[in-house]
Amino acid sequence: MKKSFFTVILLIITNVVFAQSADEMIFMQKMKLPKSESKAQTALSIAKSFIGQPYKGGTLEVNTKEQLVCNLRDFDCSTFVESVIAMTLIKYHEKPSYEKFNTQLKNLRYRKGEINGYTSRLHYFREWMIQSEENNIGQDITNLIGGQIQKKELNFMTSHRELYPKLKEDEAYLLIAKTQKHLNDYDFYFIPKAKVSKIESQIHDGDIIAITSTIDGLDYNHEGFAITQNGRLHLLHASYDLKKVIISQEPLADYLNRIKKHSGISVFRLI
Repeated sequence: MKKSFFTVILLIITNVVFAQSADEMIFMQKMKLPKSESKAQTALSIAKSFIGQPYKGGTLEVNTKEQLVCNLRDFDCSTFVESVIAMTLIKYHEKPSYEKFNTQLKNLRYRKGEINGYTSRLHYFREWMIQSEENNIGQDITNLIGGQIQKKELNFMTSHRELYPKLKEDEAYLLIAKTQKHLNDYDFYFIPKAKVSKIESQIHDGDIIAITSTIDGLDYNHEGFAITQNGRLHLLHASYDLKKVIISQEPLADYLNRIKKHSGISVFRLI
């Protein structure tokens, strides 16, 4: 229905904002959640509000040309963490908006916040943490709570080129190889899973838990948020097994010990 001039003026005066998409509507709903004193608590509140939402893999591979994908309806583990963090940061802006959220999401997901093809995306969570730390979003605290150096070279993407259709192009393949080499210059810490139960008290609710991998050439298998339940540390995450966002039924330490490909954790804290 066509709006009259006076209707438009009234909408402007009353600051009525209409969502242009389902994702924008979800964003607007999350902006109404209470803002806590700490960003970690705010992140946890937003993350909990998504419990029950579907898991869906490959949501960033829907476009032929690399462009920002904002999907707040279903998630994989990394898009869940990224989306929650981006919304958390925007809640602390003076005037939160969906446009600012998309910009923040791009800044988290892409190298230097610039979309320049498939290889500009931060495919390794290790690089995601480096950039987020450089941008003062948070701090990798793993070495401060008993972590040890993880001696592993990253090469999973180039060693498994067949799993990544975009790497059929030699230029993309070589750029990813260059990124891997750069990341291998950094020291990274992890807490072996056998020691996680002993340091639970040093992990705060809302900390980002990145689960390290026993798979050759791979840094992390999975990500989620720390959450305390009945005095034990659990994981709030988009679960591949249960196909939805959940709080793990078992404590994080037990979850890690049950899955052979998980070697331990790194911990990233929002600041």
